[in-house]
Amino acid sequence: MITNFKYRSGSSALRSLSEGSLYFAGPNELNDILEAKFELAGAAQFLGAITGALNELASKRGLPGNYGLAEPMPQELESGISLENSKFQEACQRIGIFSASSRPDNQPMWAHYGSGFGGVCFELQWSAEVMEKNQLWPSSVIYSSEQRIHNRAEDAKRSLIALGLENPGWSLEQVMEYSLSESFRRRWGIESVARAVSVKHVDWAHEEEIRLLSPRAGSIQVLESVLKRVYFVRNEFPEWVSIMRLLHQLYPKVEIVQLSFNHKDPLVTASKVELKRVPVQDI
Repeated sequence: MITNFKYRSGSSALRSLSEGSLYFAGPNELNDILEAKFELAGAAQFLGAITGALNELASKRGLPGNYGLAEPMPQELESGISLENSKFQEACQRIGIFSASSRPDNQPMWAHYGSGFGGVCFELQWSAEVMEKNQLWPSSVIYSSEQRIHNRAEDAKRSLIALGLENPGWSLEQVMEYSLSESFRRRWGIESVARAVSVKHVDWAHEEEIRLLSPRAGSIQVLESVLKRVYFVRNEFPEWVSIMRLLHQLYPKVEIVQLSFNHKDPLVTASKVELKRVPVQDI
């Protein structure tokens, strides 16, 4: 189970609740000017990581590590790696990104994405079944001030070493043979894309982002399955009544919680809110 929190303006929350959907944005739709921007490592660095994995596996098994790069590198091999790099870049730009935070009481997030404390925050719980059905992949954002040079083979290296350790009876040739299988290459591709599109500058670290990735950008009809709580701070924004009505009508099992921020202990308090029907004649 993966839990994350999505801060919404009143209008955005109302639209999501009405449609029952959550939007996975393309990289160019997000507010980070460097979203999913990186350079790919060249062929020599790529093959260096692969041979490094084989040498490390050989060393763990007490075998000589004699794997290295051919000099000069065959042009056909270099061209093949370059072509795969191009396809990888294209895949990263097609990806859908659902950006969310790790907690509901992040004050800068309320200020920036929750309409200055005049919106709501969705608590979302993603089961393995929902993730698999919608082909979603979780990814924690890495915050860095370093230049972004992405080597796809580093992800293959980790997977190759893990594969060898999980199958100690396999020869290195068997490990390499399995690495050509569809299941291995698919997982490698997903993990590498997730890492490539989940690096942001340290200036964004206050967001404490936990994102989910989908193969394509667009809306996914999944809100009813994942929405567990709705948090609010203020209730005087224009969409407040409509949001409460929709929650009562369409999401009766969802809890509603009011947060209060304080300058002394307790710094944050949470109070559960109950909605009740009131006969018209009693109003």
